[in-house]
Order: sequence, then structure tokens, then C-alpha cells
Amino acid sequence: MARVDDPDLEPKLLQIMETLVREAESVREGIAETVVRNLKVMARMGTLLEDVVGRTYPEFPLRAGVFSWEDYLPPLSPELIELAEQYDSAPAAVAAAG
Repeated sequence: MARVDDPDLEPKLLQIMETLVREAESVREGIAETVVRNLKVMARMGTLLEDVVGRTYPEFPLRAGVFSWEDYLPPLSPELIELAEQYDSAPAAVAAAG
């Protein structure tokens, strides 16, 4: 851990940056997995909201059927679709968001 007021900040930062360069691929992988996991968490919030609205306002017209997690998100960019295809552990393919 480095603090901004640490008198040895420069060598510590250099060491941290060297570690990041050395481990760049695993850092990249971790970030990609986290992005997809967070997208799925946001989608889950959509399902929970839909459930609360249905219970609170039973007359409110809700769509029926089985939906993928991607259906609870706005259209994903091509980059996010690619990440989801690569890092989603679900067996269903990512729907092409358009």
C-alpha cells in the first residue's frame, strides 16, 4: 500500500507499475470478468424491480415469458457483447443487442 505522503512513494509506485506490467494479462482478465459480473448484477436488479412492480401493481402490464439477463439491460455495445460472449459462464449465448 502506498500513501501520497510516503517519503518512499516513488520507488513504491515504480514497483507497483512494474508488477502491473508483468501481470497485465491477468489484470485485463480480472477486469473483463468483473465487467460481465457487474452487468449481470444490474440485470438482476431489473428482475427484482419487475417483481416488485408486479406485486405492488398487479394491474400493471408486465411482459410474460422467459428472458435472458441481457433482456434487462439497454442495448450493449459491440465491445460489451464480445466480453459477455467470452466471460459469461451461462450456457446460453448472448443475445445480439441491437
